[in-house]
Amino acid sequence: MLDLIKDTMRLSSVSVPECQSTVYEYDCIIPDILPDMAKLLAADASAETCACTHGNGTAEVRFKINYKILYVPESAQSDGVHADIKAFTAVSEHTYTVKCDDLNENTFARAVCLAEGTEADFINSRKISIRTRVRANVFAVNTEDEGICTDISGSDDIQSQKKSMTVSVTEGTVEDTVIIDEDIELSGGKAAFKELLRTDAVLSDVSCSFADGFHIKGTLETCSFYVADDSSQSMQIIENEIPFTHTAEIEACSDDAVWRTGFCLNYCRAEICADSDGENRILHIEAGISVSGEAYAPRTFEFLDDAYSLSQKFTLEKGSARGMLIADDINGQFVLRDTAVRPDELPGISQIVNVTAFLGDTEVRVSDGHVSASGNIVCNVLYISDKTDTPAASFTANIPFTQNFESRQARDGMTAYADFEIHRAGFNVLSPSEAELRISVSAKITVIDSCELRVVNDITQPDDPFIQGTGDMPAILLYVVQSGDSLWKIAKRYNAPLELLKSVNQLKNPDVIMPGQKLLIPR
Repeated sequence: MLDLIKDTMRLSSVSVPECQSTVYEYDCIIPDILPDMAKLLAADASAETCACTHGNGTAEVRFKINYKILYVPESAQSDGVHADIKAFTAVSEHTYTVKCDDLNENTFARAVCLAEGTEADFINSRKISIRTRVRANVFAVNTEDEGICTDISGSDDIQSQKKSMTVSVTEGTVEDTVIIDEDIELSGGKAAFKELLRTDAVLSDVSCSFADGFHIKGTLETCSFYVADDSSQSMQIIENEIPFTHTAEIEACSDDAVWRTGFCLNYCRAEICADSDGENRILHIEAGISVSGEAYAPRTFEFLDDAYSLSQKFTLEKGSARGMLIADDINGQFVLRDTAVRPDELPGISQIVNVTAFLGDTEVRVSDGHVSASGNIVCNVLYISDKTDTPAASFTANIPFTQNFESRQARDGMTAYADFEIHRAGFNVLSPSEAELRISVSAKITVIDSCELRVVNDITQPDDPFIQGTGDMPAILLYVVQSGDSLWKIAKRYNAPLELLKSVNQLKNPDVIMPGQKLLIPR
């Protein structure tokens, strides 16, 4: 009785389910402590990923949409220089379900939700209706311990052909959250806070290292728009940089492991606090940054591809096993420049408060020697206007991009997964209707060669498996090599010992035989 010999081998594969943008509607109600609205100035939204859970065939992404609203109240008093502005925030919670057959209990999945655009309508003095388009990007790594056949036991005359394969397997994963809790004091030349209108934030210069733990460091850059507590109650802007470091425990990984990491600013909240003298000169910042990573290590293993016996008949049945190999890891940077044009119905641009930029829809393609990434950057421009009755406004501009990256290992048929880091946007007012935008983008691209292995998973034999003697057949046959032949195919066809076939024919390179070549086949 012949039996398969199997070794347990770990195989990993990556799945990125296709996710469509979905529009979510929400009615924002002005808090009771604030006055009625006369005019809506700006309504912007950002998505905050809360959790990504998965079962067999589906992933469920829970997220929040955080809204920031600026408006002119009905009680606003204008002195010909400025009008009052009021601000409030709101939150809506949602769930997005993604279908993917590859998701199971052994899957590591992470998600990032992106708000790609917002539209708002004034309903009445206490309510506005907001529509936000959100895309949930899911990245999943499936890791399975597979029993792979390496040989056959039960007979001493098994002739086997083996193959070797190098794959990347998951050695470890990490998921953690960086919490920033910081008090920032206004500089001496700034008037104290009267009312905080809005705070925007972006991550910059984020880097990771993996010696004795998962170490991440970077900078949180904030821009706050506020009403100053001075004689004219002027609108002012303050920018700050908050460096951060964080360490998380990780499983021990081999030296040749490659880490693929992701990070996302989930939320940033700010509030005014009094200093020791009782003046509102402290800005308290609280932010949450989600970080995740997977470690992949190359592993080479040998498996049985084909076999026959000199004395017994049997049939091998094959199945498939999925694996992958990280072919290349690319890091690159590029800068986008474009002119953002203000919509005609909005007031003119006097001063830009801030430009927040985030990634829109993207597509990554692999060809021989190259990886191409294309998509668009969505920029929200918040500005102080040149009209006193509409002191501030915002609009959205899309900047398309196409970038090519060289990769000697990239080949047609491979897949690439990209993480983009958008740094703080630079800007310059060109005219009351135009602004120049400069967006610096970092790209981390992983090129993956997905492979499907045909592996032996069963062996069957007839009731009487033993091969009868060859009787009066000659001890040696003369065979003329045909097109498409290999030494293995010939040996198996005539049930000849492979090593003896090599020796009898004195083949210097048994992997190379030519059509018309004559071979002696021992019986």
